[in-house]
Amino acid sequence: MPQVGQGILKGMGVTLQHLFGQKITRQYPEYKRELPERSRGMLTVDMDRCIACLQCMRICPDHCISIESTKRDADGSGKPKPFAVGFVIDDSRCMYCSLCVEVCPVNCIYHTEEFEAQAYNRLELARQFGELPVDPTVDPKPAVKKKKKPTGKKAPKTVEKPRTGDEAA
Repeated sequence: MPQVGQGILKGMGVTLQHLFGQKITRQYPEYKRELPERSRGMLTVDMDRCIACLQCMRICPDHCISIESTKRDADGSGKPKPFAVGFVIDDSRCMYCSLCVEVCPVNCIYHTEEFEAQAYNRLELARQFGELPVDPTVDPKPAVKKKKKPTGKKAPKTVEKPRTGDEAA
């Protein structure tokens, strides 16, 4: 015959063991857990190194990066080069895939150890870098090159002359 209440007594025994044991709960804001070495936090940009190649904006699957660029003669060579004047990363869209970090030729975009993004409004999660503010409400999908449409003109046909017996030899 099974013992009545045996399961309850075992459960209460486990509870009493943990009640008087060492506590492992940490109070979050005061004590933050150490992150793994290769963890991906929020993105940031070193605007001094950015060459406005727009590769990070093109490869982003969520379209969370917007770049405004212009041409400047920054080094005094007399030849204007692309220069990023505005850079926006929308953390509400970013999925931290790190594709933009991998594709950057000068390594100016990278992940930080900061991972806590909070705001009362979605637009506050769009972080601005650079001199010129960029509108985060505009979808930054890069322009796709359009294929040329065929015109109504047809290519001229070449007419072959009928061969005579003298030309065949």
